[in-house]
Amino acid sequence: MGCRSCALIRGALGASMASLALAAEPPLPPPGSAPNLPSCVSTDWIHFGRDDRAAVLDDGDRRAVLAEMHSLYPVLERDGLPVSRVVLWRQPGGELLYVTAIDNPRQTGEACFIATVSAARFSLTAPLLRKYLLLEAAP
Repeated sequence: MGCRSCALIRGALGASMASLALAAEPPLPPPGSAPNLPSCVSTDWIHFGRDDRAAVLDDGDRRAVLAEMHSLYPVLERDGLPVSRVVLWRQPGGELLYVTAIDNPRQTGEACFIATVSAARFSLTAPLLRKYLLLEAAP
């Protein structure tokens, strides 16, 4: 990955997301550094392309996004899923998503995704785009 912070963050998502992790300081993982991520409940996978822009949110941002997610979608909080990671991902078509992941119950040391949520309604999206994906806020 080539950056000091990136070296600190390897392994945070286990083997299935070994090149993504939590950074203590910028720079964050470069665009396209996210590996593929399996679904926790089906045979689907999220395939992060080489040119996709994706980054794992640090713990404080993860908690803030989850709090806003719970206020926008109360059923998510009611179900009480233990989201341990949130990835901000700009899909190839331009749509921004938050990908929520948990520790994979079928594969120790790996993560799997449980939901994808459009980032368009979140007030935190614009600053997180600038922080993690080094982009100006855009719809």
